[in-house]
Amino acid sequence: MVTQKRGRINNYLILIISSLILLFLISFASAGFFGNIVDRLTGKATSNTTTLNITVGNSLPVINFVQVVPSQNPLEGTVRNITFYFNVTDADGVLNLNSSSAKAYFQRTGETTRSNISCVEASTSGLSANYSCTVGMWYFDGAGSWTINVSIKDINGGYAENSTTSFTYNPLTSFVMFPIALTWPSIGLTDTNTGSTNDPIRLNNTGNNYALSINVSALNLRGEITPTDYIYANNFTIENVSPGCSGTAMSNATSLNITSAILQRGNNTINNGDATSGQEEIFFCLKGVPITISSQSYSSASLGPWTVEIISP
Repeated sequence: MVTQKRGRINNYLILIISSLILLFLISFASAGFFGNIVDRLTGKATSNTTTLNITVGNSLPVINFVQVVPSQNPLEGTVRNITFYFNVTDADGVLNLNSSSAKAYFQRTGETTRSNISCVEASTSGLSANYSCTVGMWYFDGAGSWTINVSIKDINGGYAENSTTSFTYNPLTSFVMFPIALTWPSIGLTDTNTGSTNDPIRLNNTGNNYALSINVSALNLRGEITPTDYIYANNFTIENVSPGCSGTAMSNATSLNITSAILQRGNNTINNGDATSGQEEIFFCLKGVPITISSQSYSSASLGPWTVEIISP
């Protein structure tokens, strides 16, 4: 009886001790301790491997050289074509460049941008390509400093631009006019304020200088039959509205400014006769003739033609 009782007590003690040990092991297992022990006991690996994949982006092209363009003179009444080169380097190779995207622009504040959007590949060397560009500058484009802007893309859309270079477009003072001969109807001795039958004379500014003064040097007209008779230069007036009879009075062999007229710069192909097209018109009026002169033709054939000139401000 005593032995059975002791046996039951021993069983209870074993159960209690086993439960405590189990709780102890569970707490360490939850902290990873048990797993580490098991790993060491079983030889299970304590490390693993992972694969890596990194994509390196496209290298952008670099425009590292733009040719210096010397000062340029406008070409009277037409286009001056200016050719220059720029160099591009691409770490991915010249085949990575999109040559069809090579562009060049000449830019100046207040002026129309001149461009070539189809520069051509001239040569290659290593990782670099050289591009040739020709840009046309019109005779009426403004004088001064123009910025050279060049750009290109690669086949992946990478973009490069360079605007560090400029050139000087020189001023040009020049013009043409038409007609170059004026006629009048038959004039009576008492006639006044008679305009020419074929004016105005239209002046076309064929350069890029602007706000040009217009001067006229008049000469007396001599009789073609009786050379001692004259229509004097001061019998004429000139201005920029028809018939010119309220304009500037002329003086023999003297260059006088036509105060009403100014010649601006512009595109003559517009041909509207005003400042926006670089044009000005002047009208000639015969105020009257000396009442003592004889009936005959009077012309500039003997003493010389009149001179029209433009003067820079």
